[in-house]
Amino acid sequence: MRKPIIQLKNTSKSYPIAGKEFMALKKLDLSIQEAEFTGIVGPSGSGKTTLLNIIGSLDKPSTGDATVLGKEIKSLSHKEAASLRNFNIGFIFQVFNLLPVYTVFENVEFALLLQKKSALERKKAVMKALEWVGLEDQADKRPDKLSGGESQRVAIARAMVKTPKIVLADEPTANLDSENAHGILKTMKKLNKDLGTTFLFSTHDEKVMGYLDRIIHLRDGRIEKDKKVK
Repeated sequence: MRKPIIQLKNTSKSYPIAGKEFMALKKLDLSIQEAEFTGIVGPSGSGKTTLLNIIGSLDKPSTGDATVLGKEIKSLSHKEAASLRNFNIGFIFQVFNLLPVYTVFENVEFALLLQKKSALERKKAVMKALEWVGLEDQADKRPDKLSGGESQRVAIARAMVKTPKIVLADEPTANLDSENAHGILKTMKKLNKDLGTTFLFSTHDEKVMGYLDRIIHLRDGRIEKDKKVK
């Protein structure tokens, strides 16, 4: 039986807005297992991005517990949270966030620079990651020479180059046409199966939902429905 890799217990998150407290998440209980391919769906303002930010150690819960890879998020220092992200969590966003002055290789390598790997180790890891997404022959190109689908593949390679335990994908297909979206999703599904990486999506996209093994419906900061679909 696979072990939980993400565990939330009675987790809430509030923000002060106009002198009042806005509850973005309300007493969530959630467990994600190793190697799951799961999506969080719900309308804008339902708490999807807040939830991903807490799991990714970019934010902390106001109350309750959030444990990721055995680390209690609210007890981590800034340095410890950064280390968790740098070594174990990959991020993919709807905006590719590629650095335009750097090549594809350099954009992917950037994720390894804080890990103090040798130049040879970095090169091997970058080329392997580019091979995973079918872009090993594009390593010397700059982002302005890439299509939208290729740019998102570079973003996936950048997330995967450190072989993270968890990848958090926030609307990763939002800026892609249907053909490229399906190509990206097939790539991520293959990485999930081949490497055992846990993927957690935030999405509105029906195409994404067709690939998921589990769908968690969020509304007004609460889990409305949680079902396995495969």
